Amino acid sequence: MPDPRAVLRIGEVSRRTGVGVPTLRAWERRYGLLDPERTEGGHRLYREVDVERVRAMSRLLDGGWSAAAAAREVLRSPATVTHLRPVPGSGSAAAALVEQLAAAVDAFDAATADGLVDDVLARFEIPAALDEVLLPVLRHVGDGWQDDPRVIAREHFATNTLRPRLQRLLRTAARTAGGSILAAAPEQEEHDLGLLAAAAVAAHAGWRVHYLGPRTPLAALRRAVDELDPDVVLVGALFREHAEAFLAERPQFARAGLLLGGIGFLPADASRLPSAVVHDGPMRDLPESLTRAASARGSVSG
Repeated sequence: MPDPRAVLRIGEVSRRTGVGVPTLRAWERRYGLLDPERTEGGHRLYREVDVERVRAMSRLLDGGWSAAAAAREVLRSPATVTHLRPVPGSGSAAAALVEQLAAAVDAFDAATADGLVDDVLARFEIPAALDEVLLPVLRHVGDGWQDDPRVIAREHFATNTLRPRLQRLLRTAARTAGGSILAAAPEQEEHDLGLLAAAAVAAHAGWRVHYLGPRTPLAALRRAVDELDPDVVLVGALFREHAEAFLAERPQFARAGLLLGGIGFLPADASRLPSAVVHDGPMRDLPESLTRAASARGSVSG
């Protein structure tokens, strides 16, 4: 028999708790934290106890608990979820996760690194996970790679830990914004993790993403634009020389806006291409840059 107390849609649970809908779904799927009823039409309905569990989970995460441990504690103590205490002396959750993940990468500890990345993606919205933990770790790991070959191995290890999760986010994100993106790196650019992260943020924001990845010749990019007719072409470059080579081609996409990103591109580069927008901020601001680029769609002829 349906529980008459189950009357809340997931959007209302999100509004009451301040936890995003994608995160709520992840906590339900991975940890069984939420226990919704199903309507005859297949819609989930939640109870007040689910709201209290989410609030308790959030408090423990803020106190430094891992997502898996926090969920176990909340589910083990359903009658006292409002009285659970954080881990003493844990400090900033994001800073602690950066330190722990960097240490796991430094030790080539795959099991710990995998678990920490899963925790990060469970407790933070995708843009915040990237801005506050994952990208800082990658920058930390990558410092000095030109001078120390051992750093290259750790950078590859970190990249291979994160890449499959970002690719999964691209496949599973809900498409709600109504716009589409074609994402690629210039022909000379082999490093595309930043581009993949940006594509995951775009997908999280509801955009439909066609991902071409690294080393995309301009001719192939133009052909894909003609076939797919995206609203925005997103081009990412890590190295300045690769960005310069792309800009030197003077690419124009008459039916799409152009958004340039990555540290290879500079804010001044927008003046070199009539329809280009340069994203020069955190991942959380990327959806705004995409909207600006989409508004330039069709502003350049030919």
